[in-house]
Amino acid sequence: MTFKVCGLKIQITFMFVALLALVITLKAPTSLMLTIITSLLHECGHLIIMVITNNKPQVLRFELTGINIIRTQNTNISLKNELFIALGGPIINATLFILCCFLLSVYENETLMTFACINLILLTFNLLPIKRLDGGMALYFLLSQKLETDLCRRIMQIISCCFICLVYMWGFYVLVSTHYNLS
Repeated sequence: MTFKVCGLKIQITFMFVALLALVITLKAPTSLMLTIITSLLHECGHLIIMVITNNKPQVLRFELTGINIIRTQNTNISLKNELFIALGGPIINATLFILCCFLLSVYENETLMTFACINLILLTFNLLPIKRLDGGMALYFLLSQKLETDLCRRIMQIISCCFICLVYMWGFYVLVSTHYNLS
């Protein structure tokens, strides 16, 4: 399904609709619904910064794996604006986490606590300096302001590999120490 909203082409794939239908039909746990909402809000953070910096995307595509923001090919965006766009999603997650913590000091609510935790997890994961994550992109744009492009790519490759290895080692440690199935 494809339609336009304010000049922005929006595509919703069959698999995304099927996932939502499955989640609703099976009466998925609240945490799954909150995770989907948190992920959508995260991507809205990127979109808001794109609009603020006059870098409106060409297509917003809802897929099974999430939202894909497709830009026009020949946009000339400054490295500073690219940095802000990369950090837009984590900024939303940090803001929601702080807001939830404030509300939790007034109201004790399990759903609010779950929402806060999901935002913190998504924030932390996305800020890892891994090539395709927001943290990796932000680090690349920071490095690009001072170093040559090829050197930045090599540095990011090394940093990404190191952090991916650390994540795998941590996962293996959790598997061994808790005796749970990692999958």
